[in-house]
Amino acid sequence: MSLPKELKMKGGMLTTQHEALLNIVRTATIIGKLSNAFFGRFGITEAQYNVLIVLKLADKPLTQVEIGERLVVSRANMTALLDKLEKKAYVIRKKVEGDRRIFQIELTKEGRKLLDKVEPAYLRQVESNMACLNLSACKALSRVLTLLRENLHITEEERHE
Repeated sequence: MSLPKELKMKGGMLTTQHEALLNIVRTATIIGKLSNAFFGRFGITEAQYNVLIVLKLADKPLTQVEIGERLVVSRANMTALLDKLEKKAYVIRKKVEGDRRIFQIELTKEGRKLLDKVEPAYLRQVESNMACLNLSACKALSRVLTLLRENLHITEEERHE
């Protein structure tokens, strides 16, 4: 169903670019709702899962700043995420020798156990969600979204000049 019909609009969109952008936003919102429901079954949020996966894939402790940069998360949000994950015993903070302000974040055994349970189910969910697209379409979609993100980064940089 086209976006104007889905939104029950009498006319079309203002521009094709506007419709494309709204399609991205609407799709991201739907994916977000599905993700919240999925991760909720495991007692975590998507953001918490992302922190755990970043730590697993890094295969070494990372600082809070390094995790935040990889996930594009503010320092305040990163602190809250880590507080919750630490309370659940999925991560631990370790002081960095010589700098009391910096902590390295490590995945705990409990965090690894959780990932061992969540990751396979998550990959099945992703495959199910993306089943309407073949591999070629997935690659094309990734290329288009990469181009858009690159343009958005350029636009953001230009604003700060």
